[in-house]
Amino acid sequence: MKIPSTSMMLKNALRHPARSLRRAPAVLLLAFYAPFHAGAAEPGQPAKKPNILLIVADDLGYGETGFQGFTKDIPTPHLDSIARNGTRFTSGYVSGPYCSPTRAALLTGRYQQRFGHEFNPGPPETAGQSVGLPLEEKTIGDRLRAAGYTTGWFGKSHLGNTPEYHPLKRGFDTFYGFLGGAHSYLKTGGGPNAVLRGTEPVKESGYLTETFARETVDFIGTRKDQPWFVYLAFNAVHSPLETTEKYESRFAHIKDGKRRKFAALLSALDDAAGSVLTKVRELGQEENTLVFFISDNGGPTAQITSGNGPLRGFKAQTWEGGVRVPFAVQWKGHIPAGKTDPRPVIQLDILPTALAAAGLEKPEKADGVNLLPFLTGEKTEAPHEALYWRFGRQLAVRKGDWKLVKAPEGGGLDGQNNAAGTATVEGAQLYNLTEDIGEKNNLAVREPEKVKELSALWNQWNSGLVSPKWRPGAGRNNKNQDRTDPDAAAPTTAGSAGPWKAGDALDGKAAPQVAGRALRLSADIEANAPDGVIVAQGAKGNGYALYLHGGRLALAVRAASRLSTVVSTEALPSGKRKVAAELAADGVVTLIVDGKKTGAGKLPDLIAHQPGEGLTVGGDGRGAVGDYEAPNTFKGTVENVTVELR
Repeated sequence: MKIPSTSMMLKNALRHPARSLRRAPAVLLLAFYAPFHAGAAEPGQPAKKPNILLIVADDLGYGETGFQGFTKDIPTPHLDSIARNGTRFTSGYVSGPYCSPTRAALLTGRYQQRFGHEFNPGPPETAGQSVGLPLEEKTIGDRLRAAGYTTGWFGKSHLGNTPEYHPLKRGFDTFYGFLGGAHSYLKTGGGPNAVLRGTEPVKESGYLTETFARETVDFIGTRKDQPWFVYLAFNAVHSPLETTEKYESRFAHIKDGKRRKFAALLSALDDAAGSVLTKVRELGQEENTLVFFISDNGGPTAQITSGNGPLRGFKAQTWEGGVRVPFAVQWKGHIPAGKTDPRPVIQLDILPTALAAAGLEKPEKADGVNLLPFLTGEKTEAPHEALYWRFGRQLAVRKGDWKLVKAPEGGGLDGQNNAAGTATVEGAQLYNLTEDIGEKNNLAVREPEKVKELSALWNQWNSGLVSPKWRPGAGRNNKNQDRTDPDAAAPTTAGSAGPWKAGDALDGKAAPQVAGRALRLSADIEANAPDGVIVAQGAKGNGYALYLHGGRLALAVRAASRLSTVVSTEALPSGKRKVAAELAADGVVTLIVDGKKTGAGKLPDLIAHQPGEGLTVGGDGRGAVGDYEAPNTFKGTVENVTVELR
């Protein structure tokens, strides 16, 4: 039998690590195995598979961690240590601009648009029975558990609320967390979004960020004889801005109240990550633990102040600020420390990288790549030819320095309804990200051939995708079957630009995009009764309502199910009146009647997510936003209603 040369065997080993390890001679096996697997094996014993720790922050902007170097007001020493002890990717991306789709892609290693998970499935109280990460998709938990790992999931799911989507049925042995998209930090809650241990609601109290870390530490501390995989999916720093004195007192020097609370959320997250990293070190497992840290999307700055550094845009947009995130990898003794890598990578790469570290081959349908040879310097080229995005009418493609993008507010789209509809490359804008990281100078006219090249790439990629299985907006609360037009069941009865009058209604697709936005509501009214809704958008999850309560003007705002209400100090005079409510970016509310300020207050949050239920005038026809019984019809006249986004 002819024995291949050592160089040939090494080349094959790099291409097909798991297959080559089965075939290689013992000497070559040890030479190849050592760089990728921690724990030196005793003679005659197989090397130990590494532990894998995946830490995900929620809504953390690109500019916020210390290791990114853009902001200095919130120390993050523990998160910084991951980058210091490993590699940080300055062009680290996620495949979607908000929560659930990004997580679906993270756990599968596949673009979520390939299996219809393009949008959030909705809050637990409204999500339909068929909404969640499709059951035919294998998760990283499935694959690692089959390879002998014990698997633990701690924190947020947001990948389905009914039993078949529960983490314990998606490849995980242990679950401690909640199934929805957001949660109070101070209350465990009840109902469909309770904090669960396994499948049972917990009774213990505590600050949720600390609790998730404590449960993780307990888990890894008792797994000494089996390699473990931990998915630590914090809900920090997602709204609500709920903190404790322990953390908020660290930032007494920050005068802005919202920023101070955000700083406390991030500091608690850093401490929690630090407690887990410390436990790994105490167990002597640092060189046998591969650690990833990312955020699930860019920061929603107006809502919680999370900043995206020099990037344009925010969460829910395909500008860089929505999809470029902090991205760091640590594996002491196996990848270089203190390295900065500018090559574009994406969260899809985490699954094949983790599998390669465990000695497993990349799944055939995975879109991500194994980053280990790029981290060790064995490969110097870019891991990807191009990266892609589709989010309703929004899109983007990045190849090398160049990015083609359609996004709200100046990026080839208007500011309305960009989570719905169909994406096309017509009118897309072009940016050179190396020269213009802030996407300020559109080069589409100057570089038509580059536009043509990237458009062709995106169109080819898009041709392999499927239609979304559900969409935000009206119709989401039905069975969510895959329809040609999922929003067709809820017709629009008024123009989307306004002004509107009593009886007008807009479906979720046409209603103003109010998530994370300051706004001004105004109307001309004449009341025949002391109560009634003037205009409302949303329901008990997220939304607002301008209404009369006991003869006084009131504004109710829901942010992630949390209700805040501001009421005028004066009764509304009889006759025709011009009324308005202003919600500023810092949460300050001002109520105005005939140009006179009649009430004020401060909300803890702006509207957390885009309401799916649509807008109604002269009553709340979608489900009560405020503390009243819907539809709470306005008795009198309502005219010239406008919603101005700011």
